[in-house]
Amino acid sequence: MALLRTRGRDLLRCRTCGATFPEGQATRDGWHYECPEADCTANGIGDGLRRIK
Repeated sequence: MALLRTRGRDLLRCRTCGATFPEGQATRDGWHYECPEADCTANGIGDGLRRIK
């Protein structure tokens, strides 16, 4: 069973719901990303999520 990390390299912001979270909360495998908010379906760096500096 893969566990979500609470930390990550960068902070991400969801373009759909506006949530901000560490990268580790948005991925289980380091390749596929999705918003960790239960009621949001945004996914993909650049499409649904963006890195914030």
